[in-house]
Amino acid sequence: MSVSIHASATGSSRMASHVSYADIAVAMTGAPGDAAALDAAATLARAYGSRLDVLQLLVMPAPIIDAWGLMPDAGFGEVYADMREAGRKSVEVLRSRLAELAVPGDARLLEALCVEPSSLAAMAVRRNDLVVIATPYRAPIDTSVVHAYFSGLLLESGRPVLLVPSGKAYPLPPRHVMVAWSDTPEAARAVHDAMPFLRAADSVEIVTASPTAAGGDDDAGRASLVEHLAHHGVKTTSATINPGRGSTGMALIDHATRIHADLIVAGGYGHGRFREWALGGTTRDLFLEAALPVLFSH
Repeated sequence: MSVSIHASATGSSRMASHVSYADIAVAMTGAPGDAAALDAAATLARAYGSRLDVLQLLVMPAPIIDAWGLMPDAGFGEVYADMREAGRKSVEVLRSRLAELAVPGDARLLEALCVEPSSLAAMAVRRNDLVVIATPYRAPIDTSVVHAYFSGLLLESGRPVLLVPSGKAYPLPPRHVMVAWSDTPEAARAVHDAMPFLRAADSVEIVTASPTAAGGDDDAGRASLVEHLAHHGVKTTSATINPGRGSTGMALIDHATRIHADLIVAGGYGHGRFREWALGGTTRDLFLEAALPVLFSH
C-alpha cells in the first residue's frame, strides 16, 4: 500500500500557519490492514510535524476458575507470560518500523484484561488529535473485529477517527475534500475536527443529500457553514444530491467518486451504533463501501 503526499507551496504554508494534528494515534487491530493504517498515520505525521503513538493491543483471556478450589488455573500465569513476551516483541518491531518511517513517536503495549480492547484503546487516545484505523482487509473475516475497534474509538474517545482504505493508494493530506453535511451535532463536530485538512485542501465541496431539490433546513445550515468556513479562509462550493431509491451513504460515495474527492468528512452514528449496523445507515455504508479515506466524528 502506498500513500502519496501532494503539498503545494500554498498548502504547506497553510498547514504550517494553523494549529493542526500535533498528536496522531494509530490502533493496531490485529487485522492485515494495520500496515496501511500505520503508513497513513506516518505520512500525516511527516506532513504536519506530528508525534505518532502506536497502540499495540494485547487481548488477555480471563482466567479459568478451578471448580474444586475456586482458584484461577495456575497455568494461566505461564500463558500470560508468553503473551506478554510476544506483545513486547511486537512493540519492538513497531518501534523499528517507526524509525524506518522517520517520524517521532513511540509504540506501547496495552493489556486488555476484563475490558473490551476497543474501550481500552479509546481511553488511550483521548489526548490525541486524530486516530487512524484501516478498513477491513478481508471482508467479512476482519469486519467484526475492525468494526468493534472503529465504533469503540468513535463513540468512546471523543476524538475524530480517520478510516483509511487497506488496499488502495490515495493522497494524504487530501487535496480535494467532500463534506457530507446534515444539520446535526455529529456533522458539525466532523467539520471542526477536519479543519486542518480543509484549510490545506485545494478544493472543498459541501454536499447535502435530500430527496427534494430544495434541502430545507439543511440548505440554511449549509449556507451558514459556507460562511463559517470562509471566516477560516476555506473556500467552498456546495451541492445537493438526491439519493433516489438508494441509500444516502451510497449516494455520497458515488458523488465523491464523480468529483474525484480524496476525503469524505462525515458525522458518525447519528442514529445510534446498533440501529445503523443492524438496519443500515450512512455510517455503515461509508465504513463498508468507501474506497477513499473518511474522517468520522461523533
